[in-house]
Amino acid sequence: MNRKVTTGIVLFAVLFCAAASVFLCSGKAYAASAKVELTSDPQKVKVGDTFHIVCTVSSSEKFLDVRMKLLYDAGMFEFVQGGSKVSGGNGELVISSAGNEESVKKRTFSLEFRALKKGGGGFDLDKQVEIVNEDGESFSVSTDLAGVSVSEEEGEGSPEEEQPETTAAPSTNNKLKMLSFNGISMKPEFDADVLEYTVAVDFDTNILYFNYTPENGKARVRIRNNDQLVPGENTVKVTVTAESGDKRVYKIRVIKETEDETKVREQSEKGASDITFSVYEKKGAIYIQNQYQFQVADVAEEDIIPSGYVKTSVELDGKSVPAYTMENDLDNNYLLMYLKGISGEPTLYQYDRAEKTLQRYTGTMTQKVNKGGNVAYEVEVTPNAWLYAVIIGLMVLVLVLLIVILNMLLRKKFGRGKRELNDLDF
Repeated sequence: MNRKVTTGIVLFAVLFCAAASVFLCSGKAYAASAKVELTSDPQKVKVGDTFHIVCTVSSSEKFLDVRMKLLYDAGMFEFVQGGSKVSGGNGELVISSAGNEESVKKRTFSLEFRALKKGGGGFDLDKQVEIVNEDGESFSVSTDLAGVSVSEEEGEGSPEEEQPETTAAPSTNNKLKMLSFNGISMKPEFDADVLEYTVAVDFDTNILYFNYTPENGKARVRIRNNDQLVPGENTVKVTVTAESGDKRVYKIRVIKETEDETKVREQSEKGASDITFSVYEKKGAIYIQNQYQFQVADVAEEDIIPSGYVKTSVELDGKSVPAYTMENDLDNNYLLMYLKGISGEPTLYQYDRAEKTLQRYTGTMTQKVNKGGNVAYEVEVTPNAWLYAVIIGLMVLVLVLLIVILNMLLRKKFGRGKRELNDLDF
């Protein structure tokens, strides 16, 4: 083989392998999966009321930093406050928890809003949610969204009725009509006249997030010492100042678990069989209730259901609930249900018959349906997976070619040397 041609092939192979390696290394690797859940408390408010949207980021693997954008209708809701990790307004908030020194399995952010007008609105997340671990690896993310319904202001009369103008004295009402916490437990139950409570939180909770509503809309609420919670006992104070200036202080004794205490409790909860799950009927509609409420919806278009599934029904608490099961495995433990959750938009959920649990259907677990057999495990194929496979295959082919070329060169060299030895006259 011509030496120049051989040298060119070798050089091309080396450059190709180097370029392919750089491309593969530059691909975005997902370390694990995480879930971002938005919950509203309460889900129904009146015009002028304040409420909280709690954003919980959780994962089975520890993560370090979080960055995301929360989107909302600025004409329907007004952002009030959200702490040092939240910035923005006018329909878009940036939640950024960066530069953390400790990795955790859960981070929680509480955002306070005020309802501006009657109607309904949702809270959504921008697609670019960034959750990374200490090595800078990104997590794949799934989301559960929240919605809030706003009714007319309490006591709002007909616009045709003219009310006489009166000058009322400043209100002395400094009570809360609702107070709750994002924690493990709260004792005793809230009562406006009870001023001391004990709240337990897990090791990953560094800030105690509140949901509260004053009895008088003009009263001001201020919270002190609710950040930088340490394991053990912490004291948080909630001060309600009436329009008249009268103050009422609610004292919260916050008990934060150690890391070991949280692990022991979570392991015991996993082994417990006290998961609440119920099915009931109201006004002709069927509802499923676990930690959330779902309404069973009708499938308007059959192409919503993945191919390979057939319609069936399952008996839950004496109610026949429509579901979809694998055509070639009718007794499979997993079923699909079309349910309407907090967001108000129906979507597919996966139901586990044995555990009685629901989780949002991602579309990655039933690709083998028409082929029969049981699923032992599933692999999610990313958009670049096929490209990676082709590049790796070409790299292997180039390496084989290099070996063949080097073998030919060596054989040619040793053959020339052998002929020269034979030509020597001893």
